[in-house]
Amino acid sequence: MTRSPSRRAPSDRLRRILQYVLLAAAGFMLAYLLVAFAIIPDDVASADITIPSVVGLTQGDAERRLVSLGLSPVLGESRFSGDAPKSTVLGQEPSAGTVVAPGATVMLDVSSGQQRSTIPGLEGLTRDNASRALAEAGLQLGQVEEQSSDAVRGEVLDSRPGSGQVVPRGTRVDLVVSAGPAELVMPDVVGRDVTSARSLLELLGLALDEPAYDTLSTLPVGTVVAQSPAAGSPVSVGAAVALRVAGRS
Repeated sequence: MTRSPSRRAPSDRLRRILQYVLLAAAGFMLAYLLVAFAIIPDDVASADITIPSVVGLTQGDAERRLVSLGLSPVLGESRFSGDAPKSTVLGQEPSAGTVVAPGATVMLDVSSGQQRSTIPGLEGLTRDNASRALAEAGLQLGQVEEQSSDAVRGEVLDSRPGSGQVVPRGTRVDLVVSAGPAELVMPDVVGRDVTSARSLLELLGLALDEPAYDTLSTLPVGTVVAQSPAAGSPVSVGAAVALRVAGRS
């Protein structure tokens, strides 16, 4: 018995709808695959990158290493360092171990080397003034050597390193200062007040004994009325000097 065409029509329409659904699904899948394997690799070509530590490397070596990993190094801060040579990487941002996307920027802080100072002119200064001048220049006072000289006792004769040299900040500078002449002539301090007499004698490298007091002197209290050795006598550096002073002890 032959079926009528009107009974087959619904089945044909169902098959056609199913074919359209399958074609649409296949088209969607094809589009997905094109995106997954063609478009996405162009935008995110590789996996994320873990930033390595480049602190301690030279700037050039650090940059080459970062570039080889697909990262972009840029110069950050340049600062002086007491122990890192010039162009050494002192810090990085982001820090080592940070996971970033390819092409990420890594900022490098780099050493400018040691800060330098110029040794000031010290010759002719007193030891104290020379010490202050060194401190102002960012330098330190080193050893102080005394040397016999016709210059006033305590006057700076030389420095090591010498004035004008450029050295790392914080360098210790040794001084050669005058010990005064090996032999000198006793000055006349009679008539001076005892304070100025003491200052002069100490400046010449002489030692002052405890003054004796003259209660009968008509000179103002504190005035030197006598001295030993006498003025004009040859004396050695460090020799003791006795003074007699008007007034009471």
